[in-house]
Amino acid sequence: MDPTHSTTILIADDDPSHLLLAEAALGGAGFVVHTANDGEEAVRQFEPTQPDCVILDVNMPKMTGIEVCRRIRERADGRLLPILMLTGRNDIVSISDAFAAGASDFAQKGMNPRLLVERVRFLLRDRAMQDNLWSSRSKLLLAQRIARVGHWELTLDGRTLDMSPVVGQILECDSQPMERYESFVAMLDPAEQIQARQAFIACATDNSRFSSEHRLRTAAGKDLYIHQEAELVQAAGSAHAHTVLVTLQDLTRLRRAEDAVQTLSYFDSATGLPNRRHLLEQLSIALKDRKPGIALCVAAFRVHGLDRIAQAHGAELADKILSEAARQIGEHLAEASTGGTLLKQANTARVCRTSEAGFAMLVPSRESVENLSDLIRTALARVSGQPTNLGTEYLPAVSAGLALVDGDTTGAEQLLTNAQAASEQAREPRSCELFTPVPLARSRRRLAIETALRRAVAAGELQLVYQPRVASDTLDITGVECLLRWEHPQLGSVGPEEFVPIAEETGLIDQIGDWVLDEACRQLASWRARFEDNFFVSINIAARQLRQSNFASHIKAALDKHRLPANALEIEITESSIVHAPQETRRMLEALRREGVRISMDDFGTGYSSLGQIRRLPFDCVKLDRSLMADLYTDVGAQGVTAAILAMTRTLRIRSVAEGIEDPESLEMVSCLGCDEVQGFYISPPLKARDFADWLDAGGAVVLARHRAAAIAIELEASKIEVGPALRTADLP
Repeated sequence: MDPTHSTTILIADDDPSHLLLAEAALGGAGFVVHTANDGEEAVRQFEPTQPDCVILDVNMPKMTGIEVCRRIRERADGRLLPILMLTGRNDIVSISDAFAAGASDFAQKGMNPRLLVERVRFLLRDRAMQDNLWSSRSKLLLAQRIARVGHWELTLDGRTLDMSPVVGQILECDSQPMERYESFVAMLDPAEQIQARQAFIACATDNSRFSSEHRLRTAAGKDLYIHQEAELVQAAGSAHAHTVLVTLQDLTRLRRAEDAVQTLSYFDSATGLPNRRHLLEQLSIALKDRKPGIALCVAAFRVHGLDRIAQAHGAELADKILSEAARQIGEHLAEASTGGTLLKQANTARVCRTSEAGFAMLVPSRESVENLSDLIRTALARVSGQPTNLGTEYLPAVSAGLALVDGDTTGAEQLLTNAQAASEQAREPRSCELFTPVPLARSRRRLAIETALRRAVAAGELQLVYQPRVASDTLDITGVECLLRWEHPQLGSVGPEEFVPIAEETGLIDQIGDWVLDEACRQLASWRARFEDNFFVSINIAARQLRQSNFASHIKAALDKHRLPANALEIEITESSIVHAPQETRRMLEALRREGVRISMDDFGTGYSSLGQIRRLPFDCVKLDRSLMADLYTDVGAQGVTAAILAMTRTLRIRSVAEGIEDPESLEMVSCLGCDEVQGFYISPPLKARDFADWLDAGGAVVLARHRAAAIAIELEASKIEVGPALRTADLP
């Protein structure tokens, strides 16, 4: 870049002719020139003109050029400014005073104006070079400060020639810079000092570059991680031909970050225990280095009820309880290891947290499985017998599962999984179970069912079957219950008793329930139009569905979609789901009932609710559990209980339905006891939609009434008893 471009010059001289010549020469060279006739005027003009270079006559009235130079240098914007002093010939004293005041250069007054221009250009180029050098140095120091890297130049015998400020900052010796390399060596661990000295000597004498890392402690007691590199370099502008250039980098933050990553990767943040990953790596090493005669066993422990502790008192207390249980069990097994019962190995993993409520550890031993189990039970008894004192008194309940390495064990993950599966089978506190493949197979099937169930609705694998409900006296159809079935291509037929609990636990029951509601209403609307009959459809509702805030709106939307009245739908709810339901759920059911939707209690008599409670619940119908029907016509006690329930329902004006009617004798008995409706295999098994329509076309359960009346007529005829008109087959519909 041209240094004359937009460059301002301030000239101060009390000689008008000389001032005029200088102004003309500099102006002709492209500079912007400002002039002053004396020193005071030069000082006044400095701030408004902001010159890039100042030319001062040494001898001026009011204020000498030397004093003006000193004033400019005192300003922040004048410290590096080029200042050219004009002196007389052989004025050595003025030249010396000018340099002392901070002048950049001097020239003889009266010199050729063209030479003056070149001298000014030289000063400006030199200033630009100094600015670039200063900028580069500043950037280098900034980069070193950010990267925590500094350079240190030493003589071949280890004396300091130059040290960047960052080195002092890193080693915390800013106030007293290190005079020798030995001062740095003294900060190192004694075991590393000899190696560091030898490396420096080899570098200084044999040009052997070296690189090393050290952990050292500063005078203030701070631990640092330092990386150093050194090499022999050619000295420039120095009395020494060669110097040793050492580069020091502070790795402390990096090492701490790596330690933090290590902690996060291999330790549980809540308890400080090693985590599952840590244990798996230790197991992999142990499996690889397994020696003959040594049994490798993984003991997995499960703390019972830890989720309830977390809900009642917070996750922090639950973590402390688990950590304390792990500590006590670890100490007990460590004592067994010290006593020789277990093998003590340096690389054996400590107790590791492997799940929210579980921890595990590797137990190498020459003991038998029975002895190991006894040892684990002793540890469990020790933990369970000592209440915790962690803000609330709690007696830990811990069980364990053991998994041994055998021919089928393929790796660390499987070994730990086997141990955890065994711990899940140890349902009682202080119990210890040995792994067998059956629980694992059960767990895998459950996972397979859960995975497949997520796609079952979209894949069309779920279907509804329909079981009729009929009046107990005439056997006319009153309604039909929808039952869910699942046929999977690989799993085969999966019963609702297996997949419905999984659907409830995973939340899939919400999606499945919406599909059942829509499909049941669609099918009922089709049947009502075809058979011109107003029977209703009944669907089973899970407890989770009742907790949905939009459950009632889903019911209404399905009825409206298929143009069905409210009384065309009955929802069946189990005793357990309603007895403990919140008041909001009960109010929602009452509102649906007022609109006409039928509410039925399913499986009544299984022990959840009392006879006194049912009168306060919003039910239209009670379905007696099939267990009451099993011995109805042979057990007088069963007859009495059933009679009492039916008497209660009649008093409360609630319709009664007997499930599980498997034979005509049971039908006769519940009919005589006053039950309103019946349902069961004697009436009809659950049918697919097409088969149910055929069943209705064939006359439904009324055919059974005809057969029953015909049988009674034959029996009465045989005993010479006149059959009354009410039982004549011809009078039956």
